Amino acid sequence: MIAASCCAAVTAFAQERVNASTQRGRPYVILVSFDGFKPEYLQRIALPSFERVTSKGVRSVGMIPVFPSKTFPNHYSMVTGMYAETHGLVGNRFIDPQRGAVYSMSDTNAVWDGTWYRGEPIWVTAEKQGMLAASYFWVASEAAIGGVRPTYWKKYDGRVRNEQRVDSVLAWLALPAERRPHMITMYFSTTDGAGHDHGPLAPQVDTAAQRVDAALGRLLDGLERLPDVKDRVYLILVSDHGMSETSPRWYAALDTLIDMTGVQLAEGGTLANLHVEGGVSRARALRDSINRRMKFGRAYLRADVPANLHYSKDPRIGDIVVVMNDHWQVGMANRPAREGGNHGWNPNFPSMHALFVASGPDIPAGGVIPTFENVDLYPFIADVLGLRPAGGIDGKAGRLRRLIRDATRP
Repeated sequence: MIAASCCAAVTAFAQERVNASTQRGRPYVILVSFDGFKPEYLQRIALPSFERVTSKGVRSVGMIPVFPSKTFPNHYSMVTGMYAETHGLVGNRFIDPQRGAVYSMSDTNAVWDGTWYRGEPIWVTAEKQGMLAASYFWVASEAAIGGVRPTYWKKYDGRVRNEQRVDSVLAWLALPAERRPHMITMYFSTTDGAGHDHGPLAPQVDTAAQRVDAALGRLLDGLERLPDVKDRVYLILVSDHGMSETSPRWYAALDTLIDMTGVQLAEGGTLANLHVEGGVSRARALRDSINRRMKFGRAYLRADVPANLHYSKDPRIGDIVVVMNDHWQVGMANRPAREGGNHGWNPNFPSMHALFVASGPDIPAGGVIPTFENVDLYPFIADVLGLRPAGGIDGKAGRLRRLIRDATRP
């Protein structure tokens, strides 16, 4: 009964909102995330729907995620234009020492609590400027950030079929102009799950990519049936990160390297975030001990994390950050790595690079652009929609627009 009342309230609230008259002539942006989709899949796997978009638009050699190259930090970076140290989602799970609390992607109460999130997602930017937005799943879209949610949004449920997600987005775009969202996000997890379970080179990944290609085809066909929309749509296809092979033999157990007394491991895997009791002197001693004993990664005090990772400003990051080499993971001896795939490593590794494909009214057909950072997406989308971007972002206005303008033919 509570869930039904909540949904009814959301529906009633959405019906009260309309686009400002000045916004109804704007284009439409559909930002679609294919979690864990590597750019190389476009060349390796027969994907006719993706090819329909690349032939009409541009693709990048790769898109550089923020560190750590994980799902929650990067989805939020793409829609805020901020590095993780700026927007505060420093991992899929992290400890906030100032709040004395833990954020976890699996904790609904935390995910729905807008006070965890800094920055202004693109749907908040749109709504504050009189433009309706919608989200069929995206990190933080369930939370009221600055008191604002998208007009249309869905509680995340990974069991919802890809076809249902597409059909709902098409239904939003078929609404009357005053109630039609101009900024839409949607999300598919299919390729990420296959990559984790089997590794990025497995045939199961090919099958997963073909499944999301079919969903993309359904979206493209549906857009063709919307004459008021189809020629005004910017379709932006992205992923949050790449994927690399893992194995139990590529694993370091922290509790065999250091005394973990008074040490909290917030999140392990491709990096480790350690909160240490005993002040800087103990943290320094633990860092040095890890570095003496571990060959396939390096531990840093938070202040000393390499500047190009943009991962030192926020206390949520911890006192020590252990950054692992590609393929290698770190954690506790009782939770070893498994065969398959993972992500989260240095975003400059080509294996971590993400997907970017875009088509739209003024995007050149068949072009290729070099790699760029995903924090440049937010100012680009704001520019496309004619919105004033929020201040304090890390992305650079105009940078992605210039790359697209100068796209080369392969």
